[in-house]
Amino acid sequence: MNSRYSLKALCVLGMAVVLACGGKEEQITKPGAPGEAPKARAAKPHIALIMKAISNPFFKTMADGAESAARKFDVRLTCLSVPRETDFEQQAQLVENMVAQNVSAIVIAPADSKAIVSPLLEAQKKGIPIINIDNRIDSETARAAGLRVLTFIGPDNAAGAEKSTDHLIKAIGGKGAIAMLEGIRGVQNAEARKAGFLRAVEKTKGAVKVAAVETAEWATDLGEKKMSGILTRNPDLVGVFCANDNMALGALAAIESEGKTGKVRVTAYDNLVAAQENILAGKMDATIEQHPDLMGAMGVEYALKAIHGEKIPAEIPVPTDLITAETLKKK
Repeated sequence: MNSRYSLKALCVLGMAVVLACGGKEEQITKPGAPGEAPKARAAKPHIALIMKAISNPFFKTMADGAESAARKFDVRLTCLSVPRETDFEQQAQLVENMVAQNVSAIVIAPADSKAIVSPLLEAQKKGIPIINIDNRIDSETARAAGLRVLTFIGPDNAAGAEKSTDHLIKAIGGKGAIAMLEGIRGVQNAEARKAGFLRAVEKTKGAVKVAAVETAEWATDLGEKKMSGILTRNPDLVGVFCANDNMALGALAAIESEGKTGKVRVTAYDNLVAAQENILAGKMDATIEQHPDLMGAMGVEYALKAIHGEKIPAEIPVPTDLITAETLKKK
């Protein structure tokens, strides 16, 4: 089984986190302070990868991909994250810190598609290229503010969610009441996955009913709480699509507590190891692989191209793959 989503040691810095990049933890300091890169490294491009929550091992895998690319292209890489995906202000502070250090480029997976625009404007003013990965920066907010994002590298979240929900509908026999646990409302990838879920349901022409759509903010603990309430209010529920695997793990715990394992089918999104284990155990039906390692690696690669003044595409797609027990057993 793929173990690439296992967590490594993390270095906590206030409300933010500095991930180990290139096998070494880099303490964030003020420009010119002791601990900054020595003059011998001054000419080496310094790329900052700023991600969402370390509570989701998805982002450790993203950092691993970025590390691999940094070694390949011989660049200095600083990987940063925040404790939870709702820590919007802390992520903005990370951007401000990296701008103050005058990094060569910023690769950003925004926790909030709109709130991140303002701090990124400061990067743009200093001529720091911005590469957007994973979760799309809101285009209207960026346009209104005058923010220019060089490229977006990521999946079609709606298409991935539709694949996962299609599989759920097939698992329940094409009819019945299902629910959705969605991510943080208003965030682009969360809204896209919700749209994909609804698109799949619409194709059944009324055979599948949506009993509930509730936000669990990408979190396992909240996923369990919300799923428990949904089950109580909807005793006839036969399935649930969770917009990420963390929420699915919470949903599975609630389903098990109600004695409904196997009776309420579950599909999700992200392909974490814990999700794979539950799929192989028959407790979960499917998830979606969206290649976070590839996003991290391509983020570094295209950031370096931008630093060198190369023209890059406005959008670089990353595939989504349906992961089931059948596909896992073939590995």
